[in-house]
Amino acid sequence: MYWRMFLSLLALAPLSGLRGQVTVELEFDKDFYIADESMMASVRITNFSGRSLVFGRDNEWLKFLVEQEDGFLAKQKGVAPVVGEFEIPNASRGTRRVNLAPYYKMVLPGRYQVTASVFSRELDEVLQSSPAQVSIIRATTLWQKEFGIAVGEEEGKPSYEIRKYVLIRALNNDRLELYVRVASRDDSKVYGVFPVGNLVAFGSPEAQVDRQSRLHLLQQYGARSFRYLVVTPEGELKIRRRYDYTKSRPRLVRSEQHGIAVLGGIWVRTANDLPPLPDSFKDKGEVPALEGAQDAKEKARD
Repeated sequence: MYWRMFLSLLALAPLSGLRGQVTVELEFDKDFYIADESMMASVRITNFSGRSLVFGRDNEWLKFLVEQEDGFLAKQKGVAPVVGEFEIPNASRGTRRVNLAPYYKMVLPGRYQVTASVFSRELDEVLQSSPAQVSIIRATTLWQKEFGIAVGEEEGKPSYEIRKYVLIRALNNDRLELYVRVASRDDSKVYGVFPVGNLVAFGSPEAQVDRQSRLHLLQQYGARSFRYLVVTPEGELKIRRRYDYTKSRPRLVRSEQHGIAVLGGIWVRTANDLPPLPDSFKDKGEVPALEGAQDAKEKARD
């Protein structure tokens, strides 16, 4: 309903003086993405209208227009959820962040132009941002693994579906980046796509899937530094750690006690750790790589 109102107001209503006192800005976390990667749009509203403004009463107050390079509109796959009431007092500003990736088809490499439109009930105005530019970059598959996962029951028996983990490489501003993608076997549903970090010319990423269908990834990103990640079948990043090469190189091994674990090197606690670093460890720096690593080492020798 309000979207039709947006179009009619934009086409017919003259610009009022209040539009200069209430502004809408649109920004993205970065300029370059790969297809289906989380694309967070920040819509910032600045209010100097002399009154408080309330937004988020319904799902119609904020709309996005996404255009491809050729001028055609990107296909809309759904309506982004923006409900959640908030007030912006006079001489203040507020920001709403929305992930556009699940709701607009932006998969072809190239530039896209995005505009945000905000409807204010108090002003009876449609406020529009300046267009923001984002780009989808080309990517190459390095590795992929299909796996089964229980998703419920049918007639009293567990039902399963096939999903896949994919490691993707992309050149972003002359910098090679590694990404993880979790999707259905036929790519009809994407559960998550996120960047891991930079790739180095030496050393290939190690990837294994455990008994819980979680992806374990160990990837070298510096002369002596490695990233260790654990990703769930739902596309959620559960563990992120840094390991450094010491007397031995970190590597992934399987053990009966710990499943898949990192053997060798040393775990260096950082502020980027997931789960977050406990306060008691913030100043301790390096700690042993893994409790029970000896068990993994003995298993690896068998």
